[in-house]
Amino acid sequence: MGRDLKAIKWFVDTQLLKDQFNPAYATFKVTSKCNLRCTFCNPSYYSGELGEAPTERVKKIIDNMRDSSVIVLSFEGGEPTSRPDILDLLQYAHDGSFYIMLTSNGYRLMDEDFLTKLADKIDFLHYSIDEYHWNVKSLDYLCRFRKYGLKVNVQTVVTRFNIDKLEEKVRKVRECGYKILAMPAVDYPDSKVKLAPDPEKFYRVMSDLKAKYGSTLNNSWGFINALIGKVPSRVTSYAVTVYPNGDLPYPDDINGEVVGNLAEQKLKEIMNSDKVKFLQKKMLEDQARFEYLHLQTASFNSVRDLLSYAVEMAKWRFTGKA
Repeated sequence: MGRDLKAIKWFVDTQLLKDQFNPAYATFKVTSKCNLRCTFCNPSYYSGELGEAPTERVKKIIDNMRDSSVIVLSFEGGEPTSRPDILDLLQYAHDGSFYIMLTSNGYRLMDEDFLTKLADKIDFLHYSIDEYHWNVKSLDYLCRFRKYGLKVNVQTVVTRFNIDKLEEKVRKVRECGYKILAMPAVDYPDSKVKLAPDPEKFYRVMSDLKAKYGSTLNNSWGFINALIGKVPSRVTSYAVTVYPNGDLPYPDDINGEVVGNLAEQKLKEIMNSDKVKFLQKKMLEDQARFEYLHLQTASFNSVRDLLSYAVEMAKWRFTGKA
């Protein structure tokens, strides 16, 4: 099924038929190898601990998501461009079944030949830029991606130390007609460095920036309100995370447990299992334990929030400008 038809079906299933756990967004960690060691990141995502599946296994994982409700497939890591086969994998996935995103710290994006080949294989480039990736200067050269026809969404991690610099980043992104997604740092249980921003201050800053810069800030109002506990009466999630070997931790990689493997099972089959149904009930009982993606997509339980977000993304898709 084509991605636009899948999007319409997803809307009918979730908003009209009230299927509360119908994933639309898949974060695919295609590698756990990375050239950086960011303080805020879970070490398992850059140490190689989660491994890296061979090309054919990755393609099998993609195949097992094709006939599911997933509309957006985001290639992440680790650093996905460290895979020598990344362009092949993106091409394989980009057949009309998904909107394809690639998240990168940008160190390979200096290669003009790579950028030229990349442009027709993805719909959106998620470029991680912040002090912890040591690449803030890249914001000064961001507009150069326009000549390659790339739609860029900057991802920036917000900590209690850099939160006051967020507006400057949003302004620079706006100048290029791109988008920026602000993600709060998460203090993992065994983390010795505490970076998470104060929720109240983060909410105030994000609210002001959303009001001032509108759709340039890609965070939904539902996510911003959730920062201080303003959530829909029934918070559900439309996102899933996939590990490099195909394992599916559910409901997420912090609070969940592995419920199946997408190299061996179709996503629809896994999502219909008794184990997943049990975990979904637990999720409803403990709505406060959510990662970023759950809070961002949970806001789609509000038709108003969903339509507002869809209009913003459609404008970006068809005009190339936020």
